[in-house]
Amino acid sequence: MKNFVTAIIGLLLLASCGSGVSFDGPAPPEGVIARDTFIQILTEVHLIEGALKQRLFRNDNGQERALAHYAELFDRWGVDEERFKGTYKWWYQQPVELDFLLEEVAANLMELERSLIEEEKRGAAPSALEDPMTSRRREQ
Repeated sequence: MKNFVTAIIGLLLLASCGSGVSFDGPAPPEGVIARDTFIQILTEVHLIEGALKQRLFRNDNGQERALAHYAELFDRWGVDEERFKGTYKWWYQQPVELDFLLEEVAANLMELERSLIEEEKRGAAPSALEDPMTSRRREQ
């Protein structure tokens, strides 16, 4: 399972690129996670939640495993749960811009799915990928 999650995260990084989308709304307050970084974090949050809902954590402590993945995610990106929630709350108050942000998250997920399908067709072992997340941290 760890290899599966590592492969998903690795492919997510390969699939994620800056979109160049600008935000014309009010400037975010101090402490709000940078937009591009928040998109990456939110994409991974969707992966964790999807794995939890699909019962990919195949034991009785799926919720605990999801929490462990959240802790690892927040640690890797240098944010905490409060900062993540504060950032989400701020974007939630910008509904039009949040829609664009979530479209980028969905595009990341679709690109990840496409990459996984291509890897399966080539017969490559996704678990052989290194964890490139540490090199993809963005400015907070």
